[in-house]
Amino acid sequence: MTGRATIFWVVALALSALALVDVRNRYLLLFGREEHLIGQRDALRVEWGRLLLEQGTLAAHRRIDRIARHRFGMKMPDPRRIVLIYTQPSKIP
Repeated sequence: MTGRATIFWVVALALSALALVDVRNRYLLLFGREEHLIGQRDALRVEWGRLLLEQGTLAAHRRIDRIARHRFGMKMPDPRRIVLIYTQPSKIP
């Protein structure tokens, strides 16, 4: 091999090595970002499930209130007529 060919291959090898390091670094950064986003996605799915449960609970209360008002003619009493009765907690062994 001539001196020029050797220099060419050494430079090509060095550039390939630097490119490999750069690609690996970008891969690790993107992998970390992906893991972070997967964690966020999972947290949002849990939150979504909680919100759906809460919506179901609120819808059930609203439905009961609507039925009580329309079917049975019930209404909220005047706050001045509400009497609270406090009792002592029972001491069951």
